[in-house]
Amino acid sequence: MKNIHLLLGPNYTSKDLFNLKKLILTFINLFKANNYPISYFKKILKKIKFTINYQEYRQNKALLLFIINIYLIYENELSTENALDFNDMINKCLDTLKSKGLNKKWQYIIVDEYQDTSITKFNLLKEIINLTNANFLAVGDDFQSIYRFTGCTLHIFLNFTKYLKYSKIFQIINTYRNPQELINVAGSFIMKNPYQQKKNLISHKHLSYPIKIIFENDKVKALKYLLKLLKKRQIKDLMVLGRNNKDINMYIDKTFTQQEDLFTYKDITFRYLTIHKSKGLESEIVILINIEDSLTGMPTKIKNEKILKYVNNQKDYYKYEEERRLFYVALTRTKTITYIISPSTNISPFTKELLKYHKYVEVIKK
Repeated sequence: MKNIHLLLGPNYTSKDLFNLKKLILTFINLFKANNYPISYFKKILKKIKFTINYQEYRQNKALLLFIINIYLIYENELSTENALDFNDMINKCLDTLKSKGLNKKWQYIIVDEYQDTSITKFNLLKEIINLTNANFLAVGDDFQSIYRFTGCTLHIFLNFTKYLKYSKIFQIINTYRNPQELINVAGSFIMKNPYQQKKNLISHKHLSYPIKIIFENDKVKALKYLLKLLKKRQIKDLMVLGRNNKDINMYIDKTFTQQEDLFTYKDITFRYLTIHKSKGLESEIVILINIEDSLTGMPTKIKNEKILKYVNNQKDYYKYEEERRLFYVALTRTKTITYIISPSTNISPFTKELLKYHKYVEVIKK
């Protein structure tokens, strides 16, 4: 407990402890996702010493030593149980291929969601391609790269022809889920980042106002209003999405019933998911919550701990670039309309940006 007090102070809360656990988990996951050797911890200590003042160095050193101990305990537990985690499966597979080769004659290797590739995943793929001389096909969308915290590296996708010579890129321009008007808004929103690829997506579906915004400070009242509205339209395929796991708790009261991720209010049932978990899914109607200008809203203002930069070399080249991609994913889960619940104060900069698209975005007047 002495180390915990040093890291969090003598009056730390359960929330402080939760955030510390989350930080340690993220650090270890990124450490293993990059396949760093244990000796890399010493290099991190040296880097810390010469980049910050003494007080910060003392705190970060204590934190790093604490993480090292947790890491060693974790690795020992895996070894004792003769178990592997996901990163182990990638790293050990690559080591085996390099030492023993691969006696296979595959013609084709196909990878989906290629925008979520990490350095180690790419190295594994490259080794298999070299050993089998197979043709490689990758499918992905840089607009939907939202897993940086797991070690995914978007530049592998954006520089495909540099990493894999003698390759060719084909763009899929037709989409069948969203109305064209929603694609126009979401595409313009994401391509404000000059580092994203330029695309002109085409849909044969059309809808006048595929994005609707309701301004209401009473979160429960706003959600109930939309649910009653959708019940009149006999909507049964409905998904509510938030930035964080517990966002939904701010929008429900005792009149809602819950069974796992399904919530019911006055005979209308919806599924609640985080935006990350909704990736790859779709629904007739989508409602976005916690889209506001706050610490845990969207875009989130929670900054990564400085110590994570030693295991994650990626950085934003455009303000809130990963949060923008996350918002793009949220907007495009719908087959028809995306509703956004926004406070009338502390309006998210993303909502303000959407309001400029008057032709496609409608404000609901109660």
